[in-house]
Amino acid sequence: MYWTTLVRRSSSLFLVPLLAAGLLLGGCDSNGPEVGDDPDNGDDPDDDIEVPASYTFDSRFVDGESAVAYPGQVTRNLLIADLKTLTDGRADGEVTLDRLMDRYEYTDQALDILLSTDPAPQQAQYPDIATDKSLKGKVTATYSDQALIGVGALAGFDDGATADDVITTYLDAIAASYAEGQDAPEAYTTAENVSMSQIVNKLLLGAVAYSQGTAKYLDDVLNRDDSPNTQDGDNPYSTLGHAWDEAFGYYGAAREFASGDYYDENGMIANAADRNGDGAIDLSSEFVYTWADYSVDRGTVNGVGFQEDAFEAFREGRTAILNQESIDDIRDHADDARAAWEKVVAANVVHYLNSMESDLSGLADDETITEEALGPDATAELNEHWGEAKPFAWALQYNADKEISDSQLETLHGELGGAPPYGETKADAVAAINAAKDVLQTAYDFDDSNMADW
Repeated sequence: MYWTTLVRRSSSLFLVPLLAAGLLLGGCDSNGPEVGDDPDNGDDPDDDIEVPASYTFDSRFVDGESAVAYPGQVTRNLLIADLKTLTDGRADGEVTLDRLMDRYEYTDQALDILLSTDPAPQQAQYPDIATDKSLKGKVTATYSDQALIGVGALAGFDDGATADDVITTYLDAIAASYAEGQDAPEAYTTAENVSMSQIVNKLLLGAVAYSQGTAKYLDDVLNRDDSPNTQDGDNPYSTLGHAWDEAFGYYGAAREFASGDYYDENGMIANAADRNGDGAIDLSSEFVYTWADYSVDRGTVNGVGFQEDAFEAFREGRTAILNQESIDDIRDHADDARAAWEKVVAANVVHYLNSMESDLSGLADDETITEEALGPDATAELNEHWGEAKPFAWALQYNADKEISDSQLETLHGELGGAPPYGETKADAVAAINAAKDVLQTAYDFDDSNMADW
């Protein structure tokens, strides 16, 4: 079989003609609620709450309990982050295939959480938060598979390769490299200078967190017809409220994301803050995970407020659910949250395209891009930046209601190519970078200043 024959430094994964793909959707924690008009439960409108400053909501079913819960999403965000720590070779102990696959296929193992915070996390192992939250299960589930619109494979592959194919092949290759005594970054870099670590990480962010948050919970679940906003069994939340929480959990913001404690003096993100003063970081509520983190990184440029737009939409939608407003109003808030999140993904592609151009700044326009010409530092940077731009472009396909069209995505992947632009002249590479940026600016109407400054 094609994938089982791939070895480290193989060129097979990326040196292939690009296909047109427009990804659609991937699996989730359960079939989820179907939603429709709120039931007549006799609640008094005078009891409606105002939109809070934090993502904090009291139960309308159980006095004194929170209505918010998304442990599965926290666990998957942790698993994605910890896999990156392992593939980058930054964890204590050996990087083995077992360690990698235990996190990719996580069930209920008593595995230590690798993410560190200051102060230290309240939770030490994944089961302290949730069990049976496999990443692979989401990558291969219905939403992620259906996200590959009309193709059934990731754009750029002519042999039907899926996200799971790429991830499992690369994890195997990375583990083999470390076992052979390779050090980072060589251990996770192919002969064509593709950063396997970045590809795995960003594919997981797209095929798991982004696809589940947008395509399932903020789209499909909210567009079913007949589920009431009623109590979910004996839980302190409604079925609809819990589905909304799960989308928020994949976005990854801390509950008090707007607090100044999460930003440094330059307005950039500080991922952890001990908001309740108990001397530990609660990874379920006091930590900012990757997508929310990126929304700050891109949202603080030239007055753009992706993080503010997304966090406000999530709080407004959850308030509307608790107040039992109409499903159409709730869907409007979902549209706002999804649109802000999509722009974060697109802005990241722009950012890493800009970074690639900067990596080439030391070359003359007619000079051929080689490792020797770039030098080791710029080579490492170019590899990393292309390895982020490419899978972030894939991630855009996982939102069923994306602004960018399938044909624009095909053009975008054509300009990105199948590997970093070694062997091309700087002028040709920069022309492709600018063409890719033009596709994104046309699709999202980004301002010229942001296109230049991201």
